[in-house]
Amino acid sequence: MTQPKIVLYRGVPMIEGWPEKIMAAQQIVSLPQEGRTIPRIRYGDEHDGWGANKNGCPDCRVLKGEFHVPSCNFEECPVCGGELLCCDCVFEDSAEDAWLL
Repeated sequence: MTQPKIVLYRGVPMIEGWPEKIMAAQQIVSLPQEGRTIPRIRYGDEHDGWGANKNGCPDCRVLKGEFHVPSCNFEECPVCGGELLCCDCVFEDSAEDAWLL
């Protein structure tokens, strides 16, 4: 099996194509739910904080103040406070489509 190409982005090694996912994630500022627009929580603003003052997100590699890449294990749900990836909150299809980045 071929190893993915590694690139350096902001001094952090990651797979080729991931920097574009980070940039695209910054355009998804909210999640639609029942006719409302719910603002997403930026990395470092979560209840836990995940050490954002020292390091990038351990899963998706965004920096403090940025939005997580869709399907990141560390993104906090802005509704219930749980892990967005596996919480029971329901968001409209347009939000789910973004998670396919």
